[in-house]
Amino acid sequence: MSAAAPSGRKRPIGFFAWLMGMRRAVPGFMVPILLFSIIANLLLLVSPFYMIQVYDRILTSGSIDTLIWLTVISVFLLIIYGAAEAGRRRLCALAAVQLDELVGSLMFERFFLDPAEAESVPARLRQAAKVRGFLANQGVLPFFDLPFAPFFLGILFLIHPIVGIIGLLGSLLMIGIALWAEFATSPMHAQANARDAQGFNLALGLSRQRSAIVSMGLADGALARWIGIRNQAHAESLYAGGREVSFASSAKSIRQTLQVLVLGAGGALAVKQQVSPGAIVAGSIILGRALSPIDQIVGGWRNTASVREAFSDLQDMLRMRDNDAAQAMSLPQPDARLDLDRLAISVPTLETVLVRPFAMTLKGGEFAVLMGGIGTGKTSLLQTVVGAWPAHSGMVSLGGRDLHAWSASDRGQYVGYVPQGVELLPGTVAANISRMATEPDPDAVIAAAQEAGAHEMILSLSDGYDTLIQPNASHGLSSGQTQLIGLARALYGHPVLLVLDEPTAHLDRESANHLGEVLRARSRAGAIVIASTHDPHFVKASTRVLMIRDGGLVTADTELYLKSQAQQKRPSVASTKPLS
Repeated sequence: MSAAAPSGRKRPIGFFAWLMGMRRAVPGFMVPILLFSIIANLLLLVSPFYMIQVYDRILTSGSIDTLIWLTVISVFLLIIYGAAEAGRRRLCALAAVQLDELVGSLMFERFFLDPAEAESVPARLRQAAKVRGFLANQGVLPFFDLPFAPFFLGILFLIHPIVGIIGLLGSLLMIGIALWAEFATSPMHAQANARDAQGFNLALGLSRQRSAIVSMGLADGALARWIGIRNQAHAESLYAGGREVSFASSAKSIRQTLQVLVLGAGGALAVKQQVSPGAIVAGSIILGRALSPIDQIVGGWRNTASVREAFSDLQDMLRMRDNDAAQAMSLPQPDARLDLDRLAISVPTLETVLVRPFAMTLKGGEFAVLMGGIGTGKTSLLQTVVGAWPAHSGMVSLGGRDLHAWSASDRGQYVGYVPQGVELLPGTVAANISRMATEPDPDAVIAAAQEAGAHEMILSLSDGYDTLIQPNASHGLSSGQTQLIGLARALYGHPVLLVLDEPTAHLDRESANHLGEVLRARSRAGAIVIASTHDPHFVKASTRVLMIRDGGLVTADTELYLKSQAQQKRPSVASTKPLS
């Protein structure tokens, strides 16, 4: 899935559909912004009408009192205009903050519910930033002003039909330039953005593989490839930007030309006494106001088009808000019983089945070891069992409850999971062990660390349990230390189900033996323990051996398995057989 377009490239939505989507996303802001825009646009007529009155009435009558009162009224109305303009700009800034909070929370909710969303998180963050910046910088306001352009053009026709025709033809010409810019530059910008995203993804991948790049001398080749992609992106962006600048410059030139034409036409009409002298200047001001939103939209078309595309990609996620609004109530601790009913395993983004449907039940007190060759689906099976990945088919039940239909925030306290590559979250060591609890139990944190064999190691850190884990992972902890903290996190709170994927990968023999004893003790205390490992000490400590072979899952009693291994025979299949 492309980081540039998480949900696939879509045709940008129209303005009114976009506006309605904005209204649903930030319902308390769009209508007030529209009301303030109505007030601001109507009060923009104060200046031209003031000039008409001064030229046509005050200069002929010579009434200073009338001039004073006319000026006072005009200044008062312009103060209201300033307040309305400030109000709608402030509302845009507040709407940007609310939209960013909404999109951010929904994005991570979708990420937690659907593993396929993982790759789209950085792109969605960039898209949300585009939309937020568009609102915060008042880029949306010209679209609120655009519907008033016909109103101002109508006033030009009231001044004189010739002035109105000049304004109408000029407006149509500028709208034509805007549409031409859309069709001419959108494919270019799309190609440039895709190339830029390719360079970004390459740089991100290089940053994660620094050790391999430095050790094997890949730096020059990797850098040359990245520079090549960036140069192509810059060239395509500059070409598209050049075309866009030409359209924007043409629009500004046409706008200035139209105002000159209106002044010239007004002067000619005034000479023939068909309009008043004040109408000449007033017509020019009103025409400028009618063309201003069109000019701003054409000048910022690249930004507008990118924001529309970003918001169209966010639309699907925003529509899910109502569907996900209902929150399931918290459930009590489940019984220690794991039922896998006709469960088939696959990678979420692929249709290929790694493990065919099978049925199995594990109860509290059982310690199962999962074995199999590389790429047979062990990690996928464990990810599905803990609810991180959806099942290809079938169901996983914990204590009689559908594990995938159970709210993760409620279910998670009863599940302990150690992934194959443990990564810690930004925060303190204590916060990581307590699973980012708002009010962690210090005694429970220490108890989990002691049980995992991490307590002494944590105390040796610079700030002990308050040692801060940096977001860029350069926190100074070794892989073994990180693994121990991850084990403590899984043991925290005495979960009913403990699932570990290669838990001894970064541990020394002493720590690995200690962990085997801990897991055996947890299973004897009533928990269900599943560990993917080929460590013989874990196999001997287990009660059941699970093995993925030829796309199917078979299980055997540990004692029978060890006897068969000693006799160099295949283990006897016990409680389950692959189902067709």
